[in-house]
Amino acid sequence: MKKSLLAIIILFSTFAFGQEDSAETPKIAVKVPKGETVVLKGVSIKFMEVMEDSRCPEGVDCIWAGRAIVKAKVTANGKTEEKLLTFGEVRSGEEKNTNLYSSANFAINGLTLKPYPTAESAGNINNYVLLVCEEKNK
Repeated sequence: MKKSLLAIIILFSTFAFGQEDSAETPKIAVKVPKGETVVLKGVSIKFMEVMEDSRCPEGVDCIWAGRAIVKAKVTANGKTEEKLLTFGEVRSGEEKNTNLYSSANFAINGLTLKPYPTAESAGNINNYVLLVCEEKNK
């Protein structure tokens, strides 16, 4: 009887405490090819140009990891503004910014710039894609 009671307590505690952790919702990225526009939740995002891509190519040893700076045009609620997003390292006095749009309910952020340069492609990338995602504000 004591063994059965102990087994029931262990089984119950396994189910009771196993439900406390909530799974984090994965981020779903939306691809925005260079020169094209996408609309997320009524916000229009146009990937205009790559201002800088000094990211250290894969397979190369660099002194500085580098960065990519992207210009995008964001239109929401009848207002249009240009945003500069910085992916990677920032210099002294600069701020890293990946936010495209924020409201009380959600934000749209840049995730990364693809493709990442390789030793063979450095300086010759023409098919850039900006990855963005929507995140709910807490």
